[in-house]
Amino acid sequence: MKYKWLLFDADNTLFDFTFSQRKALENSFDHYNLEYKKEIFDEFVKINFIIWSAYDRNEITHEEIKSERFSRLFSVFGVSGIDLNEFNDYFISQLILNSKLLDGAEEILTYLHGKTNVALITNGMKEVQRPRYEQCQLKHIFNKVFISGEMGISKPNFEYFRFVHEETGNFDKGEYLVVGDNLIADVKGGKDYGFHTCWYNIHNVSSEEFENADYVINSLNELIEIVN
Repeated sequence: MKYKWLLFDADNTLFDFTFSQRKALENSFDHYNLEYKKEIFDEFVKINFIIWSAYDRNEITHEEIKSERFSRLFSVFGVSGIDLNEFNDYFISQLILNSKLLDGAEEILTYLHGKTNVALITNGMKEVQRPRYEQCQLKHIFNKVFISGEMGISKPNFEYFRFVHEETGNFDKGEYLVVGDNLIADVKGGKDYGFHTCWYNIHNVSSEEFENADYVINSLNELIEIVN
């Protein structure tokens, strides 16, 4: 195979995180007897994106994310009297419970198994990402797992990719391919370090920033032609 290591992002690359978040939020509102409507999820996605982008810039910690995202969400919809930390804990339990792979993920991972090395590289809280990985029926395929919440550093930081590089044998950087849906954390971060990168354009959107990607795919099975 062309690459010794394929470094896969987790959420919305291999795992259907949009589905997991929607179900977790809906179930959490139901658990606390709060009215739930579609606009709540749409607003949560916006808030979560802003907060995690701040985390990528080292402007906020994992611990601050837990309460801040729901503080902002509840403020928008006039929700009060809810313990933010307790709500977050229940939300996390539902994220784990409703974890599932995206279409094509099982097929591509099964195809790669035994042909090359595969690692999971993910930004996220260790209490969310580690249990989701552990319950994944394909976890035996991953040779390494790198979770920012366990490492204390996140993509797209240079040091994150340096750590991954060193822990995977320090091969020539051209023998690594980063696959992810995030143009900054995955594609630009991997490219800046010197790895080859593949943007998983899962929503088939246009972007001027895809120039950082060596490859662009709209489905995971397109990787087969790239890696051979």
